[in-house]
Amino acid sequence: MISVALCTYNGENFLTKQLDSILNQTITVDEIVICDDISTDSTIKIIEDYQIKYPNLITLYKNEVNLKSNKNFEKAIQLCSGDFIFLSDQDDLWRKDKVEKTLEVFTNNPTAEGVFSNASLIDDNDKILFENISLWDSVYFFESKIIKPLDLHRLLLLKGNYLTGATLCIKKEVKDFCFPFQTLEKIFLHDEWFAYILSERKTLFYSTENLISYRIHSNQQMGVGNIVKNAEKIKKSPKNMQIILGILKPKSFRDYKILTRTLFSQYEKYKELKMDTFLDSEKIEKKLLDYYFEADKQMKKVNPILYFFRKRKDKKKGKRQI
Repeated sequence: MISVALCTYNGENFLTKQLDSILNQTITVDEIVICDDISTDSTIKIIEDYQIKYPNLITLYKNEVNLKSNKNFEKAIQLCSGDFIFLSDQDDLWRKDKVEKTLEVFTNNPTAEGVFSNASLIDDNDKILFENISLWDSVYFFESKIIKPLDLHRLLLLKGNYLTGATLCIKKEVKDFCFPFQTLEKIFLHDEWFAYILSERKTLFYSTENLISYRIHSNQQMGVGNIVKNAEKIKKSPKNMQIILGILKPKSFRDYKILTRTLFSQYEKYKELKMDTFLDSEKIEKKLLDYYFEADKQMKKVNPILYFFRKRKDKKKGKRQI
């Protein structure tokens, strides 16, 4: 059985197209669970019209309070009953064979508990924004250039999130250990929560195909940062991110400065989450500090003088103090 967990909030502009793309799959979905976060536009009317057409397929839950994206997805996923649960935003477009191609990855990787994919970037009018830049590129996940085998867990700790929830499908068994989400709005979203749990379990896999069109528009509730700005940076050869990803080996003082700054920022983020014993926050913090201290040692070795002045400046400003 295939479920879709779809969260809505004032999504009248694009919801019809998204629902049509979900309903028009080569492998039919069995249920669409929609949790609406107190929409004030015509979103509810649109959903109810679809319920009339598909009475046994679409279920609508209206939140009594505004849960926001993280908790709304938590609720929607909990309410799904399928063996495979596809997460869906309200404003994207699914490729006709998204379900089929995603299930193929599960079939080819029996240990997989979660599968995500790449995506095209589109505007309000469904037009592709960049011919040569995908969703992965926009979040600096240069999968084709990273040395294989790819350690998704280490990459998440070093760089930050690369998984966009709108492309994710999980097996129902994941519900047994993923709740409650230990997340903070705008800091650590539900998609990064899944990326951490599944990559640590080594059960996270992906498709390199663009299985959805990810829409960039002004009324987006949640997104993946300033995608257009990031995309423009990509055109200028993002050496900094290539160093962080391990595509390029750091050599200069500046290279190690970039790396240590990123690693310490990641350490502070995980520390702020104050995760419970399920994820062993102390283990996470220690691992990140180990990465940080190793890069810090190499930075000192490359240029002791600049290292001294940087440490003195950091201490004065209260930065990167442990």
